[in-house]
Amino acid sequence: MKSPQLLASGGTLINMTPMIDVVFLLIIFFLVSSHMAKQENNVQLDLPKAQSGLADVTERDTLVVNILATGGWRIAGIDVDQQGLSNALRRGQMTAGEPLQLKIRTDKTVPYERIEPLLRTASELGIGDIVFSVYEERQR
Repeated sequence: MKSPQLLASGGTLINMTPMIDVVFLLIIFFLVSSHMAKQENNVQLDLPKAQSGLADVTERDTLVVNILATGGWRIAGIDVDQQGLSNALRRGQMTAGEPLQLKIRTDKTVPYERIEPLLRTASELGIGDIVFSVYEERQR
């Protein structure tokens, strides 16, 4: 509702400050989220080699878990323990509109006993779409 003074003067002013604040917050959000997405795949790991495989071309929500050569788990650049891993998988499953895809990037020297708890937890939460990152060996 316009005030009588503004009607008499014939003009109104729109305060642009809140809109500028929102735009700056969105820019910061997208910069931070894109940086974190790149960070997940930039962890230096000596991935295992595979003779064959399929390229992952899905456009689904994917949670990337890095298993370091030391056997530690890292999600979104943060080291997690068994409880943190379970919580992250549960949160990812709840926020995804469709079934979550789990991408495992592991060093080739990591024993299976460090991968098995991750697979067991994913199975208990109903996550069945699991992808392993590997290097493809070139056939000569």
